[in-house]
Amino acid sequence: MSDKLADMRTIQFLIHEVLTLEELTKYPFYEDHSRETFDMAMDTAYALAREVFWPSYQDFDREGAQFDGKNVTAPKAMHEIWRQCKEGGWFAPNVAYDLGGQQFPLTIHAVACFLFNCGNTGAAIYIGAAWGVAHLLECFGSEELKDTYMRQLYAGEYAGTMVLTEPDVGTSVGDIATTAVKAADGDYYLLRGTKRFISGGDHDLTPNIVHAVLARIEGAPPGIKGLSLFIVPKYRPNADGTPGEFNDVTTVGIEHKMGLKGSSTTTLSFGEKGDCRGWLVGEPNHGLRCMFELMNHARIFTGIQAIGLASAAYQCALEYTKERLQGRDITSRDATEPQIPIIRYPDVRLMLLKQKAVIEGCLGLFLYCARLSDLESVAEDDEERERCHLLQEVLTPCCKACGSDTAFEAIRNAMQCYGGAGYSEEYPVAQMLRDCKVFSIYEGTNGIQALDLLGRKVAMKGGAAVRVLMIEIGKALAEANALEPLKAVAEKVQNLLNEVVRTTMHLGALGMSGEVHLYICNATAYLDMFSQLALAWQLLLQATAAQKALDAGTEEEAFYKGKIETAKFYAGYVVPQAMATAQILTANERTALDFHEDWF
Repeated sequence: MSDKLADMRTIQFLIHEVLTLEELTKYPFYEDHSRETFDMAMDTAYALAREVFWPSYQDFDREGAQFDGKNVTAPKAMHEIWRQCKEGGWFAPNVAYDLGGQQFPLTIHAVACFLFNCGNTGAAIYIGAAWGVAHLLECFGSEELKDTYMRQLYAGEYAGTMVLTEPDVGTSVGDIATTAVKAADGDYYLLRGTKRFISGGDHDLTPNIVHAVLARIEGAPPGIKGLSLFIVPKYRPNADGTPGEFNDVTTVGIEHKMGLKGSSTTTLSFGEKGDCRGWLVGEPNHGLRCMFELMNHARIFTGIQAIGLASAAYQCALEYTKERLQGRDITSRDATEPQIPIIRYPDVRLMLLKQKAVIEGCLGLFLYCARLSDLESVAEDDEERERCHLLQEVLTPCCKACGSDTAFEAIRNAMQCYGGAGYSEEYPVAQMLRDCKVFSIYEGTNGIQALDLLGRKVAMKGGAAVRVLMIEIGKALAEANALEPLKAVAEKVQNLLNEVVRTTMHLGALGMSGEVHLYICNATAYLDMFSQLALAWQLLLQATAAQKALDAGTEEEAFYKGKIETAKFYAGYVVPQAMATAQILTANERTALDFHEDWF
């Protein structure tokens, strides 16, 4: 089993040569940092991932989260992971100093999350949830709520969860039935309802767990316009922050899952005894708007989770294929020749290259989006902030859906590299495949991400987000075309860009003509094609930076040539598949719509 989880040289390349993250240090919020502090943080995160997260990965699966009918216990190793993350400040690395953070860019936080998920994605889920609830309170909470909960969450003193799904309500959040009634004798509401699939909903890692809960205030309008957001602690804190009175939040059970067994996924009952108190966040009936601040981050970080797993699987497969001796070259007729490592077989090399391309393309995309968030938070120009915001909006569905789908396919290829050994639980790739599957399902299924992209993001502000993205891709194409060795790759990406524009206009015309069902029937295929363009663009950015390094003279010729050849492979092998998808999308294929239910 490999002890290498990720290629740190590639991460440094993305941070310093592609994203030029050090440019952010000209802004006051980041002025205390430098290339050196960025590298120190990333190296420290990798050491933690490799030395603390990774050794516990398979034990997490074997031990699992346990529920005895009353209490939930996390895997034993999770307590040490939590302690070290707490002591290292990993619950709030990007948060302001006065809130207990270290004021690193979100991009560095994203790198750390990627590395932790490389090491043990089930453990990383516990850590990330606390940051999410604290960030939500930072954006929308009252000063009293911030003082009571936010700082404790950022410090790792409390855990946090996001609570939306109900037994009969998943994607259709407008049908949420959990109720909230204003208390007659206080500033709180009494909540009643049942929530399901709550990651980290109960455990023994912290003295308190803070739930961000969507519920419907008595008399609120139907649908999503009537949802409000509440902070609901497991225990009502005493003045000194210690757990006080139990808040009538009961664990009904935990899910018995295909993967991520060490992460407790619970069903929670709120208000069985009529005394579950929740405190309103923001304005009444504006809960979903608040929650989306958390969900948009969560969707990008879901992609990071998935690609972190894929990175670890790739490193395991790469090591295995270099060491596993099997057979001889296909042109050999001498049975007495020594056996060769299977990495020399064309099919194995192809499977490895597929993994490498999507991992580096997706990671580039995620870190690009994180840098946009950093820049949006400090930019002094309204137009620049709007540009960053629009790009994040249109790329978020790609991050979540493409990240989770391509990661699953990459891990499948990693397992295939092992042959029969990969199907055995002796090696970690079987667990990785099981753990990865849920990422295309939770935080809004990938079908929902497709509807979000085609139904909302493409059309928002008259197509402004798509136009901004096309401008950015155009800049990358112009820069690559100025470098002779990259012209052929740039031409393929340009051709795909043209097809995406053509397809978008075609589908837009369908929607405007009233063919709404045909329009949305194509949403998933459109998201796939759109995401493949995004990855081709990111790999082209990486190839451009690599070619410039080669032209300037470098001792790392193999590293930089590898980046260029990876982009070349993606443009030559995957981009044609996206072009074919464009042909399907513009052919008005509607069999699925016209297929009678009794024909299935």
